[in-house]
Amino acid sequence: MTPSIISGFLTYTLITALTPGPNNILALSSVNQHGFRRSLRVLAGMSTGFLVIMLACGLFTYTLISALPSVTRWLMWVGAVYILWLAWKIASSSPASSDGAQRPLSFWTSFWLQFANVKIILYGITALSAFILPYTQDIFWVTAVSILLAIIGCGGNLIWALAGHVFQSLFRKHSRLVNGILSLLLVYCAGRMFL
Repeated sequence: MTPSIISGFLTYTLITALTPGPNNILALSSVNQHGFRRSLRVLAGMSTGFLVIMLACGLFTYTLISALPSVTRWLMWVGAVYILWLAWKIASSSPASSDGAQRPLSFWTSFWLQFANVKIILYGITALSAFILPYTQDIFWVTAVSILLAIIGCGGNLIWALAGHVFQSLFRKHSRLVNGILSLLLVYCAGRMFL
């Protein structure tokens, strides 16, 4: 692999990991609502699910690429429904209270939500098919890059979670506005899937 391919790969993965998406907004919202420590289960579930999805993308890329025209439409609809559900949950959530009576999502809920997250599925398929598979079809490298994709993606989630933690008092003060903005960003994400 040439340095230009590696830099293109890193640019694509970092931009994709840091732009707003369902996981990033869920991480920010959970930490904002429940604090960083109480959101660790959500972050761990998202990270574990993310890793499983990236490994599945690595193992099944050939099949998915050959079936992509028919699979893409279904993945887009499932992903759009997931993103809109997440937007509704954030928009309809009550302002965070200091007693923390409302519980964050469980590990397993945030884990299973990854399977409806089209952004990360397409992130994995695109990175592997555009930057890796044209240069090597060695299963070791496909697996290693799949793990790297998960690390980069989870790093983006952590950055958004830390933003939720750092700006928690500001977000709580303006919770309705923040939840509205986050929900609109998710609706925008869902809409961009079809444009």
